[in-house]
Amino acid sequence: MSNIQIVQNFINSENDLYCDDCLSEKLDIKPRQQVNQICNKLKKQGLLKREVKQCSSCSKDKLINKLEGF
Repeated sequence: MSNIQIVQNFINSENDLYCDDCLSEKLDIKPRQQVNQICNKLKKQGLLKREVKQCSSCSKDKLINKLEGF
C-alpha cells in the first residue's frame, strides 16, 4: 500500500483531526514533509480540507487535516 493510501485510509477511518507531525508519527511516514506533500495533494484533489484547528493528538493549534465536508 502506498503512503498516499495509508494517509487517506487513516483519515477516512478517524473522526479526529490530525496535524502533519502527528500523522507522520502515528503512521510512521518519514520525513514529515512527505505527509505534508501527500495532504496537499489530497487537498488539491478535493478529498481533504486543511485548516488551523486543534490537533486531536498533540492538542496544539496547527494546520490539521480532515475529510472534506466533515
